[in-house]
Amino acid sequence: MKNLNIIFNTVLLAAVIVLFLLYFNLKKESNSIQKQQPVIAVATNANAPANFKTAYINVDTLLNNYKLYKKLQNDLLAKQKSMEATINQKSIQLQKDAALFQQKVQNNSFLSQESAQNQEQQLYKRQQDLLTLKDKLSNDLVAESQKMQKQLLDTVTIFLKNYNKKLGNTFIFNGASFLYSDTQYDITDTVVKMLNARYETASKQTK
Repeated sequence: MKNLNIIFNTVLLAAVIVLFLLYFNLKKESNSIQKQQPVIAVATNANAPANFKTAYINVDTLLNNYKLYKKLQNDLLAKQKSMEATINQKSIQLQKDAALFQQKVQNNSFLSQESAQNQEQQLYKRQQDLLTLKDKLSNDLVAESQKMQKQLLDTVTIFLKNYNKKLGNTFIFNGASFLYSDTQYDITDTVVKMLNARYETASKQTK
């Protein structure tokens, strides 16, 4: 199931990358900070505030501790395993039937050449159907990952927008993009706790 494993790993990586795009295009803004461009932007923008507040989030830490992400990750892994089990079962059965067919050919067990050709065509069709099923299940996994990405992005982005009304930050950065950052501006733990509390409340309401 090498193809499915590649797809699954790509999916999880995509989910992590999506969160890198949190609130005000975090990575782009943080890269701009590193190039010292925002100072110029603030100085030349008449509408920009003279002073602005910033904060940052360690996305890796958020993912490792966010219960919704863990649930979605586990759901995706369970679906992948189910797909692999289905493909493995059908592949093993097809191999057994193909071996039996080959043995019957060698033993001249078919009553006619037409009978042998019919069974050979059936085996070929099953092989093609199995390839089609692999493609379908792979596409289903990709679709599921896209749904997961959207749910994570919507959840975290909406939360940050609402939470930032109290904080009043001009920027919330991705801490992974900085060579150095003062921990007093790190709001990761607070965000994780509040996200998990909201997730647990929502989970109880849906039960």
